[in-house]
Amino acid sequence: MRITTKFVGSSIIVIGLIVFLLTGSTFFLRNAEQSLTERREKTRQTLDLVLSLEISLRDQIVSLKDYLMLNRAPLDMAGYQKAMSNFAMNLDELELLMPEAREIELIRRRHQLLRRLAAGLADTPTTLPELQQDIRAINSFSIDITYYLDSLVASAEILDDLAKERNQNFKQTVVLVQYLVMVLILLVILGQFRLILLPVIRSIQELQVGAEKIGTGNWSYQLDLQTDDEIEELAHAFNQMTIKLGEFYHSLEEKVQERTVELTETNLNLEQQISVRLQAEFELQKTLQQLQQAQAQLIQTEKMSSLGQLVAGVAHEINNPVNFIFGNLVHVDSYTQDLLKLIQLYQQELTHPSLRLQEEIDAIELDFILDDLPQIIRSMKIGAERIREIVLSLRTFSRLDEAEMKAVNIHEGIESTLMILQNRLKAKPERPEIAIIREYGQLPPINCYAGQLNQVFMNILANAIDALEDYNAARTLEAIKANPSSIRIRTEMTPNHCLVIRIQDNGPGISPEVRSKLFDPFFTTKPTGKGTGLGLAISYQIVVEKHGGKLSCISEPGQGAEFRIEIPVRQSSKQLAALSAGEYSRPN
Repeated sequence: MRITTKFVGSSIIVIGLIVFLLTGSTFFLRNAEQSLTERREKTRQTLDLVLSLEISLRDQIVSLKDYLMLNRAPLDMAGYQKAMSNFAMNLDELELLMPEAREIELIRRRHQLLRRLAAGLADTPTTLPELQQDIRAINSFSIDITYYLDSLVASAEILDDLAKERNQNFKQTVVLVQYLVMVLILLVILGQFRLILLPVIRSIQELQVGAEKIGTGNWSYQLDLQTDDEIEELAHAFNQMTIKLGEFYHSLEEKVQERTVELTETNLNLEQQISVRLQAEFELQKTLQQLQQAQAQLIQTEKMSSLGQLVAGVAHEINNPVNFIFGNLVHVDSYTQDLLKLIQLYQQELTHPSLRLQEEIDAIELDFILDDLPQIIRSMKIGAERIREIVLSLRTFSRLDEAEMKAVNIHEGIESTLMILQNRLKAKPERPEIAIIREYGQLPPINCYAGQLNQVFMNILANAIDALEDYNAARTLEAIKANPSSIRIRTEMTPNHCLVIRIQDNGPGISPEVRSKLFDPFFTTKPTGKGTGLGLAISYQIVVEKHGGKLSCISEPGQGAEFRIEIPVRQSSKQLAALSAGEYSRPN
């Protein structure tokens, strides 16, 4: 049997197994991924519908309460009808997604009871006890429906987790099958080696020995191989070649010498061409890297600009209703005080109220209302004022898209950034709150690009929070309580009229190797998908190239990290010209 026939037959078996493995595993993995994607899409639709149902339910409850408490306005009942219709439509869509969910039928029953209650509200006016009873019933239906909606969300998340687990188990099974097939392929390859390649290797070794003898000038050497395949034919051709080589040896040696000279010259030319090409490829790679860096920085800048516009829009939309509420709270407080005085005057004038009036006073707990109502209004004022402060912080942070240099209060920018990051600073089950220690100095207005400096504060503070969270994850709760996480922010003016901002955390610190690359584009120590490696690079560009300042990091392992921002208070004409010409650049 010829070597080709042997090798092709066994190779077909190996290739067939490989094709079967790749095709089968790809098909099953694709089906598993598609199933998981459909399950997750169904979960997302379920969560969206539940959120819509909660919003519709809230609108219904608010409309019904407004209808009961605000002189039964038809507009409130119309709002209830619209919200009720949206609720029923979303519930029908949710039932199509989760037909087996028992909670949907329970929600539908509670909602029907709520609709019956709402239908009876318009019949006759109600007394205060009946009004309280209706409100309690409305609240009860709202709580029940919300409870079942939360149960649906939990069920959907459980189904999603089960789908993930089944997909993972299936992947593990496919990997195991792949390993088994690979072992089988390895056995087939070993058989090829033992039955086909090993005899060929031995024959080739004999050919090698013959070649070595011929190489020493023994032109009479002859091979004796009897394998009944191509190797035997090769040995016969080898013997013929040996005879001819002896005949042409002298003429070939002369030709080889001539050809060697030609090849040497050609090799020198090729080396020169390769050197030129390598230099061109290096320049092209360098240009491509610069383009990628510029593109990434442009995308990051556009994102921050979009964020500023979004925050400004949200702040504007919140500010109008908050101003309306805050402004009307003054009148509500005044009206309430007048009403309370009038009630107290009635009590003084009417020393012996009727039995029915006394029962009504006891039923509504008038003394408690007189004491609690002013406190409620004060709480509403505090809440409204807090919302106004948040809106002001959002508007301050939304300077991201301002293109002109202007004099601003740096502390306002820092505080607005802290407000944006407030949710990440709050205490969590696995760690206490990250404390912010403010050590602000007396600063004049600073000429700068306010929005871009806010971006610098955001990048540095977010990195500090990430470092503290990773540090706390590796520490015990007792160690965290003994040395709680904190971020210290200090501002001051230097004698040479420069603003210095220090942002220091008490985290794990930074090694010298990492610190030397902190401001390099695309360098990051975060896991893939969590960091782009552009935050500090762009911050460096903003501080140094845009403001002619300095940005540095002072840190040692185990000693925390401090970022120092130094910016001139006033930009001289020479500095502005240098900034425009791009003379400030990051050092190598």
